[in-house]
Amino acid sequence: MRLGLARLKYEPGGGAETTLGLLARGLMERGHQVHVIASAWRGQAPAGLTVHAVAAPGHGAARLRAFAAAARSQAEALKLDTWLSLERVPGAPLFRAGDGCHAAWLKRRAAYEGRLKRWSFAFNPLHRAFLDLERRTLMAPELIQVIANSHLVARELEEFHGLGPERVTVIHNAVDEIRLAPAREVAVRQQRRRALGLGEEQPALLFLGSGFERKGLAFAIQALAHLPEAILLVAGRDRITAYERLARRLGVPGRVRFLGQQTDAPGLLAAADALVLPTIYDPCANACLEALYLGLPVVTTLANGASELVQEGVSGCLLGEPSDAPALALACRRALGLPRPVPHHLPTPRQWLDATSALLERAAAA
Repeated sequence: MRLGLARLKYEPGGGAETTLGLLARGLMERGHQVHVIASAWRGQAPAGLTVHAVAAPGHGAARLRAFAAAARSQAEALKLDTWLSLERVPGAPLFRAGDGCHAAWLKRRAAYEGRLKRWSFAFNPLHRAFLDLERRTLMAPELIQVIANSHLVARELEEFHGLGPERVTVIHNAVDEIRLAPAREVAVRQQRRRALGLGEEQPALLFLGSGFERKGLAFAIQALAHLPEAILLVAGRDRITAYERLARRLGVPGRVRFLGQQTDAPGLLAAADALVLPTIYDPCANACLEALYLGLPVVTTLANGASELVQEGVSGCLLGEPSDAPALALACRRALGLPRPVPHHLPTPRQWLDATSALLERAAAA
């Protein structure tokens, strides 16, 4: 079959890009001819993959709209049997809502913003573009099926766009068991803790992920003020000045370690005693899935799709309100005191690929 995948741009290392690469290679292994539509592809494309570069000029909202139009036009010109978009592209037969529901994100975010900021949402060109493209993608007559990476996202698609369960398939993100395997070794944990300067009995909480505001880093630092014995390791890409200032104001600057963007997430997960991600909104945080797979207790919020895989009091602790510092600190303390839970069984890349490929193949055969 001639199958297509659409993504605004491909840069090695991103979560959506990892998904795209896995799916492209897997579909080719199954004997399909695979075409990727993108405005840019960084790095070497897998052998046998055809990449079609489309123009998406401008920035922000203009670029999103330009790519949506160009991707659909290119897909139609290629006469594909079917195609899946990882972006909001009206006219795509299949859409993977890996970034969640933008309308739901704005509603959740509004609770943590001032009146002027909330008012600006309605006029911000980027938000307007996301909302318009999302609505038109989900309401397009060409749409056959949506893939959600959590039941949280599936519920939001029904609440905000009226998509019933028959139109949405939930496929949780996969965890790479080969990449994570070293994190199960005691020697790796000991070596990473020594490299991080952690004492043998010193509790270490790990905050792992870029986009600190959305993922709740300020809340984690506020909770640390109620946990005098703990260290908070912060790994991810974002500006840190405001968070350093917050740590100083709360008297915990020496217990917050900003590590920057890290390539060895498995090593950090091995070194930590619990993962804390008090996110305002996350469709399904991969960091939480990897922690659960390794048997590392997870503290997160009900606004994280990965929370539906956390067993309260067994594999972690869940919060309804991330900004409640005492409650978050209590959840962290409880998680640190949990017996190391049994590693969670999550989809492997092969299982994820089989489930996603089956949807494409059924759509192409219909």
